[in-house]
Amino acid sequence: MVEALNPRSALESAYTPGPFGAVGDVPGVELAERRNVSLVHVECRDDDAESVLKLADTLGTALPAAGKAAEKDGRRVLWLGPARWLATGKTIPDLATAAPGAAINDVSSAKTVIRISGPASRDVLASGCPLDLDPDVFKPAMAATSLIGHYTVLIDCIDADTFDLYVARGYGLSFWQWLTACAAEFGGVVKDPV
Repeated sequence: MVEALNPRSALESAYTPGPFGAVGDVPGVELAERRNVSLVHVECRDDDAESVLKLADTLGTALPAAGKAAEKDGRRVLWLGPARWLATGKTIPDLATAAPGAAINDVSSAKTVIRISGPASRDVLASGCPLDLDPDVFKPAMAATSLIGHYTVLIDCIDADTFDLYVARGYGLSFWQWLTACAAEFGGVVKDPV
């Protein structure tokens, strides 16, 4: 019998909850690693409208259009590219059974997910990201893949000042170090993992 492994966090050696950087009355950013999040990559053929409809029915929400995200029952679906999405959440239904014509891959162990929030979160991200992160341009329910620093990151705008950042697990630790260094000038706090 094969036992399921509890994956170790890529940030384990550097993750210390508590304040960091400049001291102020209110931290400019809060950082928290999102652990035990299921991540499922979904891809359909361009001409496979039936699979898209079945996936949407199973996830309980229409699959989002370019640059968008959709949410239902604690699950989010992020657009990655034409006929490609990332479903995220604590649990994801069996998409392979629902849409056997689609390519479904569990990539949960391949990514480190970091939530950044607070009044300075956009400033921290803008220090290394070429996207226009102005709140009138990059709004809640939008998602984009871009460089942050020299890391390729999927950015999911949760609300006005909250973002989930998806980075390849192999770069998780160095991205975390870059992120905390950039956030230090605004003052921050590392929260317990969520």
